[in-house]
Amino acid sequence: MASNRAIVDLEDITNTCFVVMPFHSLFGAEYERVIKPAIEDVGLECVRGDEVYTHQSIVQDIWKAIRRARVMVAELSGRNPNVMYEIGMAHAIGKPIILLTRNQDDVPFDLRALRYIYYDPNNPFWGKDLRKELTKILRKVLDTSSLAGNLNGITVDVDLPQTPEGRLPKVAPAITDKDFSGTWITTWQSIQMQREHRAFLTIPPQQARDVMASMTVRYVKDGQPTVVEETLTGRAEGNHLSLTGVTYTYLERGNSFSYSLDSFELDISEDSKTLAGEARLKHGNRDVVFTRLNNLAVDALSGLDLPS
Repeated sequence: MASNRAIVDLEDITNTCFVVMPFHSLFGAEYERVIKPAIEDVGLECVRGDEVYTHQSIVQDIWKAIRRARVMVAELSGRNPNVMYEIGMAHAIGKPIILLTRNQDDVPFDLRALRYIYYDPNNPFWGKDLRKELTKILRKVLDTSSLAGNLNGITVDVDLPQTPEGRLPKVAPAITDKDFSGTWITTWQSIQMQREHRAFLTIPPQQARDVMASMTVRYVKDGQPTVVEETLTGRAEGNHLSLTGVTYTYLERGNSFSYSLDSFELDISEDSKTLAGEARLKHGNRDVVFTRLNNLAVDALSGLDLPS
């Protein structure tokens, strides 16, 4: 009787490290100042999920990046469901994964048998210590000449690329002369049902033209509130900012069955206090104006899912 088997085409494995983590401003500094430099220290190219999206299915983009990666780094803090799903895909094809967490309770029971790096963000030297430890483990992974199956019954036979020598050269990012960073608030009406959506947009400090943002959106359906956290990526050109939603997570589901990702075409005002333009929604477009919140307003809203 023929053996039952699944065949996966891994394509050509490259000297890349695929990073899976929540796309939230909370982790922005960790990625830019710790994770990415550690990966480049060992000569690997750092690739993050929001950098591989095309116009095709998001899961296909992620799947391709995982197959091509030499190693993965996964941030478990917050138990993000997208992160867990992508770890599962990587385990099934024998990819080495380095797990990070700032909360040991966020490591699922099934993964606690694997080695993970715990770091305490209250430690003033956590960034330096994490970068050092991550670099050390990445070098150990690169010293391994093959991929080891993570699960019984899976055999991985691949040709790995030549181990890189030295640090990956830095490439200066394209710079924008406008500062879109900060916390912004707006409302809009849905096209079909005329439901008010209140949105709380956070753009981390950036100078590069490529922008990542997070947005919390609240609306009420059949008397029950729904709160969605959406991740957006985009590009800044002069006074103009384009943002496209790439993934979302429910913070509070209410009576909602699904959520359509949003896109925005916005221009920043001369005084940098507003972002005005168009929200491109599932059933049509709406004019929209985001207002920048000052530090006092942001502090007052800390700990809330969305301003009321």
